[in-house]
Amino acid sequence: MRYLLPLLLACTEVSINKIPDVPVDSSTPIVDTTEPSTEPAVEPSTEPMEGIGGYVHYYLRQVACPACMGESNEVTVELNARFHEKTFDIYTSHIPDQGQCTQSITQIWPLLTLMDMGNQIKAKANDSVIYANRTNENNYFYAWYTDASYIRDTVHSLSREDNYEFASFTSFHGFDSIEPYELRYVDPSYAFAAPIYRSGATFWWAPYGTNTTFTITLAVYSSDGSSLLGYVVCAGGDSGMMTIPGQYLSSYPVWSLVAVHMARHKIELVPWEEQNTYLETHMEWEVIGTGHIE
Repeated sequence: MRYLLPLLLACTEVSINKIPDVPVDSSTPIVDTTEPSTEPAVEPSTEPMEGIGGYVHYYLRQVACPACMGESNEVTVELNARFHEKTFDIYTSHIPDQGQCTQSITQIWPLLTLMDMGNQIKAKANDSVIYANRTNENNYFYAWYTDASYIRDTVHSLSREDNYEFASFTSFHGFDSIEPYELRYVDPSYAFAAPIYRSGATFWWAPYGTNTTFTITLAVYSSDGSSLLGYVVCAGGDSGMMTIPGQYLSSYPVWSLVAVHMARHKIELVPWEEQNTYLETHMEWEVIGTGHIE
C-alpha cells in the first residue's frame, strides 16, 4: 500500500470508474417556480462597460483513485462566486499561456472588499437550480458529489434572493477518453502504473477541438508518497495531445509517484450591466490520474 498523495490543485466525463449513485442533496431544490425579476437594483450606467466586478468558477473534478489522494468522493462539483467593485486585475492569470510550461504557479486574487448579495445566489438552467450560500468571507459557494445534475453547455442565469437576474454564464463539457490508459486505475494496489518517461511524457484525450486552453500538471512525489518533490504545469490548445518536455522530468528518481491533473478551461467575460462591468467566468473540468517516473 502506498501513502496518500495530497491533491496539489483544485472533471470530466472520463470513464475512470463507475460514478457511484450518490443522492442529490435534498436541501438543494432542483425545480424553481419563481418568476425572475426584471427590475435592476440601480439604473444602468450610460458609461462604457469596463473592468471586472467578480469571478464565477464552475468546477468539476473526477479522481481516478480517490483512496490514493485521500479523497472521499470520485466526483466533486463546485460553484464559487464573488462580487466586488470593478478592478482591472484578472483571476486566471495563474494559468500559463498556451505553449508555455512553468514549475512555479500561484493563484493571486484581487484584494477587494466583497459585495453582500444577500444570503444566497442561484444559478438557474431550465428548471434546475443551484443555490450557493454566502460564506463568512462573503463569497458564495456550494459543493456536491455527483455530476447527475450538471447540465452541460447551457446558459445559467445568476440571480439574487429577490430573483433579479443580473448576469449569466454558460456551462461546459468534459472528455470521455484519456491515455495512457493506466492513468485510470482506481485501486491503490495497482494504481500508479502509467509510465511517465523522464525523456518526455505524452498524454492524449478525446473528444477535443474546442477553442479553449488545456493544462496538464504533473505533481511528483517520493516513491512512498510522503513528500512532494516538485511539479510542472504545461498549457496548450485543446488539440487532443500534449507532450511534457523531458527537461522538466529528467531530474526525478525512477519510481517517483506522479499525480496527473488534466484540465480544460473555458474563460470568458460576461456583462454585469447593473454594475457597468464584467464578470470573469471560469468553467473548469479536471480529471486526476496516477503514474510513476520511468
